Amino acid sequence: MRKCKTVLALSMVLLILSAVAAFAADTDYKNFTIDPAKISKDKLDTTVYLAVSIRGLENPYIATINEGMKLFAKYLDTIGQKYEMQVLDSGGSNDKEVDNMRQFAAKAGGNAIAYSDPNENAIAFPLAEAMAESGGFIGTAWNKPDDVGPADLTPNWVIHTSPDNVLSGYNIAVELFKFMGGKGKIFVIEGMLGNTAAIARAQGLEKALAEYPDIEVANRDTGNWKTSEALTLVETWLNTTPDVGGVWCANDNMATGALQALDKVGKKGAIGVVGVDANTDIVEAVRDGYAVATVSSNGYLQGGYTLAICYAAWTGLIDVAGLPAEYREFATPALLITKANAAEYLTDTPTFDFSKPFACKAD
Repeated sequence: MRKCKTVLALSMVLLILSAVAAFAADTDYKNFTIDPAKISKDKLDTTVYLAVSIRGLENPYIATINEGMKLFAKYLDTIGQKYEMQVLDSGGSNDKEVDNMRQFAAKAGGNAIAYSDPNENAIAFPLAEAMAESGGFIGTAWNKPDDVGPADLTPNWVIHTSPDNVLSGYNIAVELFKFMGGKGKIFVIEGMLGNTAAIARAQGLEKALAEYPDIEVANRDTGNWKTSEALTLVETWLNTTPDVGGVWCANDNMATGALQALDKVGKKGAIGVVGVDANTDIVEAVRDGYAVATVSSNGYLQGGYTLAICYAAWTGLIDVAGLPAEYREFATPALLITKANAAEYLTDTPTFDFSKPFACKAD
């Protein structure tokens, strides 16, 4: 009798799993829509706590992630959802970022959703774990080890996203090399060591260097994403390599430092500079001919849509366990900005339809 009950229970589990798999297979997640009519009044009347976990708002790109949260909050206003917002500023400390998340999630008591940009690969899982301890939902971006991911903490670690950083690093390098006529010396300023985006963008640079054998790397070091450190590096390198033709920077904060150093010696605009993030000052420099290119990773989209997907999980509109793998980890779109489109980019105001949360997935 006991054996029969065990077999029956196992059969029921298999039926449930089959039903979940069938539902996932039939669901058009690309066009999945948050339907407010399907959200219970209890949920709408419950305060959901929104957060973005970041390194600091002084970085213009990171500031757009916070603006993305605000845009999503305006969407919540339209459907009558109660919420509160919070910025979790780690100041670049791994321990503080994880502790911030743990305290935020605990205070929300399971009613928390968050976007997180892990400071380094190693803390992606601890951040998700800190959220999971209290039952909230988190989406990470940019940084995580290759051997862990959202599937390791279902349902609380909902998604992990990132633009194609190899492609971004490659594209800006090619634009720089074309500006230089395909030959000459460059300075390379890398991002924070151990950071996924920094590593991948450097891989993109290496790919471009292999295609342009007449480009020589004269000096190379990390600027740790900081303007001041990049400024110091370029000032120092110019003393020994005044004939440099370009500066490849892993982000726009460092590109700003490079431009400042070049401006001091009257070479701003003559020596090519590229970066990533589409900070306003660098896009303006591209428009005005002082920089060559940058890439918009669209922080507004990353912050807002990550929260939208986590919100759909919190309301129960999506079953995280039933999401296909390609909707748990995916790329978000990025845009190469050159002189041809810089002016247009500066005048565009981002608008998003957060009712379709997976619209942020790159094709």
